[in-house]
Amino acid sequence: MFRILPSLLYLLAASSAAAGEFHALALPGSQLAALSADGRAAAGGVIGGASGGFRWREGEAPVLLDRAVSVRAISASGRYVAGSSLDAQQREVATWWDADGRMHALDGLPGAEAAAGVLSVAWGIDDEPQLVGIGASAAGTVAVRWSAASGWQVLDAAPSAAIGISDDGRRVYGWSGQAATRHGVLWTDARVCCTTAAARLHDDELVGANRAATILLGTSGNDVHGHATYRWTPPASVVARLAPATRFSASSDDGSVLAGVAGSGAQRVAMIRTRDGGIARLRDVLAARAIDVPPGWTLLAATAVSADGGRIGGFGLVDGRFDSFIVDLGVIATPGSLPPTAR
Repeated sequence: MFRILPSLLYLLAASSAAAGEFHALALPGSQLAALSADGRAAAGGVIGGASGGFRWREGEAPVLLDRAVSVRAISASGRYVAGSSLDAQQREVATWWDADGRMHALDGLPGAEAAAGVLSVAWGIDDEPQLVGIGASAAGTVAVRWSAASGWQVLDAAPSAAIGISDDGRRVYGWSGQAATRHGVLWTDARVCCTTAAARLHDDELVGANRAATILLGTSGNDVHGHATYRWTPPASVVARLAPATRFSASSDDGSVLAGVAGSGAQRVAMIRTRDGGIARLRDVLAARAIDVPPGWTLLAATAVSADGGRIGGFGLVDGRFDSFIVDLGVIATPGSLPPTAR
């Protein structure tokens, strides 16, 4: 079903870029969620461990994050990591960790009661830092943004979620609405800029973007063409449909390289969209570039892309347990074009 295109194989094999490499994090239970802009720092969740999250810097072993329940995001520089932890009342609260690994647990919206034990969760972070995510409110779970200067801010009073934030902190993306009427939303400077409501989608939401949040990736449960995964460049009201069987959730800065997954559960397969527009299994792309995947690995999901598209992060199964990986495809970025990873 996911046969790599012959033309794509040729282009990859003929590339003069430096040789690539597959790097396993060797952290049992880990599921990488995000990469820094240069692809040399990463963060994600951990299942069944002493902590529910980790961070990694190139040249170092992964580090478990203090009291993490979830870890979903990393800032462009790699300095900050965000997710959630438990407060003294055992409620899940939005949390960020600084460059030294110190935990900064927040609370929730003023007067809010935890919904199903969740008061707030961070799903995105920039280098200010500002956090975006969800917060419990009287109306249910709503899209929120937090900064040290302004505290919590509600972006949408309807049921909603903020999934990510641009590097400059101005653009936030996510979704709003009830099931069956849900649509993707882009907020600019805390106000609704654009939505996918006019795009003839059904029960859709935004799930990823490039770092400027100018190229947005979404998925729809159903539309006039059936299940849809799409790319949207606001303020246009038309979305570009991608492969119907693949969910893309991360993009290079120029939108040419996308990372995602096909299938579900144990049948998941890591997928990427390459610079020529071809969609292929990550394993096939690696084979075409003579990048060896260690024995025992099943590549389940590609979840992150560096700014230049040269590094792909994700997770899979190795000998029956979850673990994370980062692949250097051998694409060399222009020197000085990316912010250095914070140490």
